[in-house]
Order: sequence, then C-alpha cells, then structure tokens
Amino acid sequence: MSLIAPGDHLVLFSLITGAAALGMWSEHKKWFGKVSGILVTVLLMSLLSMLNVVPPASSTRVHVPVYDLIFKYFVPISIPMMLMGSNIMRTIREGGKLLIAYIIGAIGVVLGSFLAFSLIHLGPDSGKMAGVIASTLIGGSMNFVATGEALQITTHPLFSATIAVDNFAASLFILLLFMLPGIKFLARFFAKPKAENKIEAVVQEHEKSQPITMERMGLTLVIAVAIAASGAWLGDWLQSVFHTQMDLSILIITLISVLVANLFPKRLKPLEDTAFSVGLWMMYIFLAAIGAATNMADILHIGPAILGFYLIILFFHLIFLIALAKIFKLDIYEVMISSAANVMGPSVAAPMAASLGQKKLITPGILVGILGYVIGTFIGVSIALALS
Repeated sequence: MSLIAPGDHLVLFSLITGAAALGMWSEHKKWFGKVSGILVTVLLMSLLSMLNVVPPASSTRVHVPVYDLIFKYFVPISIPMMLMGSNIMRTIREGGKLLIAYIIGAIGVVLGSFLAFSLIHLGPDSGKMAGVIASTLIGGSMNFVATGEALQITTHPLFSATIAVDNFAASLFILLLFMLPGIKFLARFFAKPKAENKIEAVVQEHEKSQPITMERMGLTLVIAVAIAASGAWLGDWLQSVFHTQMDLSILIITLISVLVANLFPKRLKPLEDTAFSVGLWMMYIFLAAIGAATNMADILHIGPAILGFYLIILFFHLIFLIALAKIFKLDIYEVMISSAANVMGPSVAAPMAASLGQKKLITPGILVGILGYVIGTFIGVSIALALS
C-alpha cells in the first residue's frame, strides 16, 4: 500500500503537478545540465512510485481515478493547443532550402527506422516502438506521446525506457552536429555557405510574441476541447466501422487541429503562445503519470537495446542527409540546422541557427520544426502499422 492512497485525489494530483513543474523549472534553470525536464519529471515520479509514496500507474489491481483522468483527457486536449501555430503554407513559403533539407532528413529517419528494426529486436512490440521513436525524431515530445497513445503502448516498459534514452542519444547527436564543420573531408559534400543567411530577417509586428491573458487562455481551452471532443467522437465511430483496436481518435484530433490552424491562421495567431504553453504543461502532467508506471529496473535492462536502435536511426539519418546535400545544393549550416529541427525540434534548431551566425535561418528553423509536430504522429503510426 502506498503512502498516498489512490483515493487521495488532490494530494496525488498536487504531487504530479509538482513533479511536472520541477521538470520544467529544472530545464529552464539548467539545474541538471543538458538533461531534459521531461526526463527529470518521469524519473522523479518513477522514484516516488518505487518507494511506494504514490500508487503505481501500471497496476491492474489498484484503480486510481487521478491517473484515469490524466490518461483519458490530457493528451487529446493538449494536441490542438500545441498545433495551433502549425501554418503549413507559411512553412512552404518561408522554409526555403531548410524545408528541403528537413524533408530529406525525415526520409532518412523513416528509412533508418526500418534498418534499426531489421537489426535490433525489442520484443513483440518492436514495430510499435520503431514508430514511436521515428515520430519523436521527426516531430517532438508531443508526437512521442500521441503516437504511444494511438498505439496503446504508453504504459509499456519500452515506452518509459525510451524517454530516458531519447534525452541521452539526442544530446550526443547534437554534439556531433556541432563537430561537423571541423571534419574537413565532409566539405566536399556541401555547397558553399550562403552569405545572405547571415543577414537577420526582419520580424514583422504581427509575428511578435503575444502575452498570455485570461481571455486567450479561456478561448484556447474552448477551441481545444471542441476539437478533442469532435475528434474523439469521429475516432470512436471510425474504430467501430473498421473494427480496429488502434486509437484513431488521436489521429483524427491531430488532423482536425491542423485543418483548423491552417483555415484560420490569422485568427489563431494571438492564441499561439498561450496555447502552446498550456499544451506543453498538460504534456508534462501526462508524462509525470507515465513516470508512475515506470519500473527503473526495466529501464536499465532494456535501455542499451533502445540506445542501439536510436543510434542506428540517427546515424543513417545524418549519412543520408549528407549524401544528398550536394545534389540539392545544401550548405553545411542548412544540414546542421535541419537535422537539429528533426531530432530536437524548433526549440534547439532556432538557437543553433543563431549560434552559427545563420540569422536568416532562425525563423525557417522554427517553422520546419513545427512541421514535424504536424507530420510526426502520422508517420510514426504508419511505420508501426507497416512493421507490426
């Protein structure tokens, strides 16, 4: 029996929100270096579960209403929020060479996933995990969670172990990207760096960040819940029509979110910052609950195999991208920034562009990273279906 009983709803929820807040705060303050806030949150809740402070989320003998609430509602509502800024037309219009590089890199991730699947066996759910890993490398944490939910694998030990490995593998990969300019023999594969990319792009007035207000938060929640409700209803209906066990509601919610974001980009623009912040918080809460289902012994046991799986995908992705760079006239900076957008998302691609002096690639880096949020889940689920 845990210290906090399954019926102590508010006490348990306060611990979960506390773990999520600590993770976000630790990443912002860099308390643990390059360790992601998501990993801090998951490991903290896993430790509390192992010490019997909180009830385990993976137990079939104990019913915990707080976990049920989080697992059922938080992901479907957070997806529309995090995709509210996914303006595909703007990405196509302003992405330029970086968009081409990003697409090549995403293809490299897909092919690398099939290669890793053929070389490393992760058990009966190896195909599903290939899809989950590909979704996060093309998109981000949102796609990782959404794909796991769609494939109904979020409480599997492989899923929790992947969270720990993802942070480590991605950090190693980013260090490798920064080493590329110093590897002389690779210069033959790249086009000459473009001088115009060093010129800072002009930020329009309507592109500046919008402050979070009560009105925007209320409107954001109304839109997100309406999309989630519509997607859940349509997804359940399609599941009954096609007689499938896969959770189609997550894919339908993602599709509706993208359609709404692209049909009303100007109206949703003032809500983007608010929506993304609240959606990210909800994702942290969900991952904290996943942490309570995590067994550290399982992570240590299967972690090396997942790390190998990751490294095969990442190295194939980079080799594939470098091999095609010359054909598409991509310079080394476009390759580095697009690869960072693939693996770590817009939050890393933008500062990388700035640190490399490629000021004109900062906005395209953000845009192609957001594109990954749009396509990551669909690609991940497709890979899982192909390999399962």
